Amino acid sequence: MQHKIRFGILATLLVQGCGGSGGGGALPPVEPPPPPPVGFAYKIPANMADSWTVASAASHGLSVATLESMMTDVQAGMFPNIDSIAIARSGELVFDETIRTETDAEDGRVGNADITVHAQFSATKSITSLIVGIAVDEGYIADVNTPYLSLFPYPDYANWDERKNDITLQHVLTMQLGLDWNEWNPPYSSPDNQLIRFYEEEVDYSKAVLDLPIVADPGTQFAYNTAATISLGQAVENSAPLSLIDFAGSELMAPLGITDIKLLTTPTGLPNGGAGFYVRSRDMAKFGQLLLNGGIWNGERVISEAWIIESLVPRTEITWDNPADWDWQLEGYGYQWWRGHYDMAGTMVDTYVAWGFGGQWIIAVPSMDLVIAINSHGYDGSDAALNEAHTIVRRYILEAVTG
Repeated sequence: MQHKIRFGILATLLVQGCGGSGGGGALPPVEPPPPPPVGFAYKIPANMADSWTVASAASHGLSVATLESMMTDVQAGMFPNIDSIAIARSGELVFDETIRTETDAEDGRVGNADITVHAQFSATKSITSLIVGIAVDEGYIADVNTPYLSLFPYPDYANWDERKNDITLQHVLTMQLGLDWNEWNPPYSSPDNQLIRFYEEEVDYSKAVLDLPIVADPGTQFAYNTAATISLGQAVENSAPLSLIDFAGSELMAPLGITDIKLLTTPTGLPNGGAGFYVRSRDMAKFGQLLLNGGIWNGERVISEAWIIESLVPRTEITWDNPADWDWQLEGYGYQWWRGHYDMAGTMVDTYVAWGFGGQWIIAVPSMDLVIAINSHGYDGSDAALNEAHTIVRRYILEAVTG
């Protein structure tokens, strides 16, 4: 504010001096511009007593200079959609930075005022898959071959086709239900998008999605379906002894030390397990670490290793082409987790990925015992906005490990 006041006084004096009054006193000296920013200085993440052990990046073999270069470039505006970055190596949190300085309209949907807590959109699906796995581990759902309709109490379904009886839990986990659904065309920004219309018109999302016509044999076609993932949460709630919120809280969130959560819910009060999770990036990284640990967190078995292994098998080959300039190559889809790789000078670096609309990412790199969680706000859905996180991972973070 002082700079603005001084500038105003100086401007007034300059106008007076040029006004021809013949006044002629010496003008006050012009203040020099502020020095340029010195760049980002790395610091060890804060110890928040949230079940993460924190450590220095250097102690785990990451180049601090490369991480500082990354953040200097982020702060200079080279990656304008990036909101936060967290990195874990060998089970310890070594980097945790929030870039954004204010919340946005997406935060307003759940009344979130904390800039470190961020919408996760479809990265939520990967968390829902873990919750389903725990329900299977504990015997509340028999296995992935369970007929899906048997997990719901509805007496009948619209658009009945006997093939609906063939839909299994695994078909839902792998987005191969065979139902008439296309939420990618037109895009989410269109009021004619099937998911947007679904949100506006339906109340019981599980019933509504299972009422859809069936257009292919279950297990034969991939069709990305947020509504179906929401129904997975209902299947758990119908089967477990607790509500979905309480079951997920006691069996997954509490062991991982995750307490600062916001949730979108459906009209029936069910958490939106397809796109409704809001949490910090350092907490999202815990889920990636859980994968690398084979289901163990801080010495405690949270989910079976068998479920983790099965979840990460790419059961659906992805046949569409990545944008030519993307830094990450998508390969396939498991139980609500994506598979893909980075090409590092001819070396293929395999990854397990959770992916949310606008650029929320959990990226687990098993060969490097590395987990990266990045939150972004590229809500225009452009390839360039979504690729920012991958450019950061490939250009800086992986280089910080290998360089």
